Amino acid sequence: MKKWKSGFVYLLVAIILVQIGVTYTSFPNAVKAGSQAGDTFIAKESEWKYWDQGTYPGDTWRDQTFNDTAWKSGKGALGYNPKNAEIKINTTISYGAVEDKKYPVYFFRKNFEVKGADKYLRANLALKADDSAVIYVNGNEVKRVRLADGAINFGDYSGQQSADAVEYEGIKLGAIPLKEGTNTIAVAIFQQKGTSSDVTFDAELTGFTTPEEVAADGDYTPSKIAVTFFGNTQTQKGFTWHTKAEVGSDLQYVKVAGSGAPNFVGAQTVTGTQEANDAAIGGFSHQVAAKYLDSGTTYWYRVGDKTRDTWSEPAKFTTQKRDTKAFDFLYVTDSQGSSEEEYSWTDATLNKGFGMFPNSEFILQTGDLVNTSSSPAEWGWLFRTSQKLLSNTTIAAATGNHDAFNNSFRQHFYYDHPANANNLNKGVYYSFDYGPAHFMMLNTNDQDSRALDPTQLAWLKADAKKAREDGAKWLVVAFHKGIYTVASHMTDSEIVTLRDQLAPVFDELGIDIVLQGHDHSYFRSQQMDGKTPIAVDKIGKVEEDGISRDVDPGGQSYHVINTSGYKFYQPQSESKMSAAGVYPAKYAQPMLQMFAGISFTEDRFTYKAYTYDAKSAQTARVAATPANLFDTYGILKTDKAKAVTAEIAALPEKVTLTDEAAILAAKAAYDNLDTTLQKYVTNSDVLVAKLADLEKLQTEEPTPEQPDPDVPEPETPTEQPVAPEVPTTNPERENAPKPVTSTNGDTLTEEVAAEKGLPTTGDTPTMWALITLGGSFLVLGTSLLWRRKYK
Repeated sequence: MKKWKSGFVYLLVAIILVQIGVTYTSFPNAVKAGSQAGDTFIAKESEWKYWDQGTYPGDTWRDQTFNDTAWKSGKGALGYNPKNAEIKINTTISYGAVEDKKYPVYFFRKNFEVKGADKYLRANLALKADDSAVIYVNGNEVKRVRLADGAINFGDYSGQQSADAVEYEGIKLGAIPLKEGTNTIAVAIFQQKGTSSDVTFDAELTGFTTPEEVAADGDYTPSKIAVTFFGNTQTQKGFTWHTKAEVGSDLQYVKVAGSGAPNFVGAQTVTGTQEANDAAIGGFSHQVAAKYLDSGTTYWYRVGDKTRDTWSEPAKFTTQKRDTKAFDFLYVTDSQGSSEEEYSWTDATLNKGFGMFPNSEFILQTGDLVNTSSSPAEWGWLFRTSQKLLSNTTIAAATGNHDAFNNSFRQHFYYDHPANANNLNKGVYYSFDYGPAHFMMLNTNDQDSRALDPTQLAWLKADAKKAREDGAKWLVVAFHKGIYTVASHMTDSEIVTLRDQLAPVFDELGIDIVLQGHDHSYFRSQQMDGKTPIAVDKIGKVEEDGISRDVDPGGQSYHVINTSGYKFYQPQSESKMSAAGVYPAKYAQPMLQMFAGISFTEDRFTYKAYTYDAKSAQTARVAATPANLFDTYGILKTDKAKAVTAEIAALPEKVTLTDEAAILAAKAAYDNLDTTLQKYVTNSDVLVAKLADLEKLQTEEPTPEQPDPDVPEPETPTEQPVAPEVPTTNPERENAPKPVTSTNGDTLTEEVAAEKGLPTTGDTPTMWALITLGGSFLVLGTSLLWRRKYK
């Protein structure tokens, strides 16, 4: 466009703005509040102060009053050795003298001016950060990017890897602590590790005087839907979802009827609660509990706002059957990622797991669902990649250290936590029953000392005790920070503290199985008696269907199922394991995603761990990418066999006919055992002998009563009275058939009686018992038990 034309256009726009009442004032060194599109406080490729000396400049480096005159200056983007040619570095900074041990952290500062600071409601940051970052405004932390929660070590690597910083990331800061006039932003950029090849930093900061605008069609649409256990697993469920706008919190559910689409006419409606999320997450979280469900029933459901009639897509959930004796579930951990692709690996892993264990009734996940719990993008990636699965199954999750930012875990998963639980902003703990097992999901983030706080520990002891009293056959504990592992976290001070606290408690409570996370490596322990391994030769073994089971091993079995995500940690040396008091039965780092299918019955625990190349499954089909069996383990409890053994031992030494019921009950109990458990009934030969004695008594003729030797025999009369002759005929009736009445009312004629050899007339002190069976007469014989006249 020619200069005069462009000038004319600018003049015309200015005239129009004046006509509609909009004025524009230039502030050469400050930004005035009032722009609806956002006001740029710091532009891209601006000048920054930076510190690249490999040392920590002190805790005040982030403050506005800090003296940074000794720091270097350079234009963004700043960094070195970009791997990608598309990344433009305007200022090259130093990584130190050793290429394989580059500086872990770089520090950047910049002042900017603001007028009308109190009118700015929020701010956004366009950021290039390779690998991780923490951002401060006027000394206050406002955001972490790919950096763990908790205390920050400014002398260490982050362990988190970013994608190449080709594009700027859009980071929502929410409300930030601006003040009138000069403000200071300070940023620390962390390398993943000493051998990282490059580093990049640049930023653009924009302020807004209006609330965040959302698309009209998406204001009320539910997202991030999760179904959880909430109290009684037979009759209750918990539901959580998010919306961008403040709307109603309603759940509708109806029983599945047939194979057609759901009909929510007449559905049950439950209204829950909502709360505003932390500013870093944005939007609103909604929580509802359905408490009057039928056991063993599948329901259609949807969540949303009944007033606006805005609902999620229909999905299904199923309650536990009332008398569940056996069940399966999937065990995974540490899905955390830094890109949507990496979260898709967890989705592929879970789908493969459900394909191989289709009867799995829930997912048990032991924490670090996301890498940065204050990142709405990461929560979005997690749920977006796995939403179909998470909407249609139940998840029992433990809070990881990466999930514990400012109520973030609680606002994504709704569990019935104890009313007196502390530090809910850092996660929750809860328990639930399923079949013969009781699960206790702990929160290992609940206090800074890293041991469980006294309230949680007291709850754990009371909960486990009650579960045993209520008849639980198995006690399972699950949590994030594994106390027995083999990789880099094995000797962390907080892990040692937890190990010293929990291992003796688990033994005291009779915990059977411990499922863990955090250490991103595969591990299965020997059976542990508190902190002491149980000698292998002290534990019996039995082989069943390719599973080697420990028989009544006692103690605890600890597990870490590596990761379903992208980060892998290498096991430490066996000498370090021994020094730390860690005793593995198996450990490895297969460098693949993993899952375990776990089964419980009243007598058996079965554990099958699989590796899965989830990354390859994204380019191939999930079904076409095989999962490979990596490890198996099992436990057999012989409590039922011991009970039958005791029942047999209680039978009387000498069998009489009155012992029949007790002997047959013992036989029924023995027959109800499977063939493996029958081998552990140590006195089954005694039962066989008792059954033989009983059968003999039932088939023998009664033994005549023997005279008592201490009672003198009565004198025998020398002369026996002659019995009167019984006439064989009755003159009055000899010409007619004479009916004889049997005990059941049947009659027989004299001819039949004669055929049977029975008398037909007269009185006699002898009774013949006649019983009809199928219409015929059965003669049992004579008896003096009772007397009766017959005709």
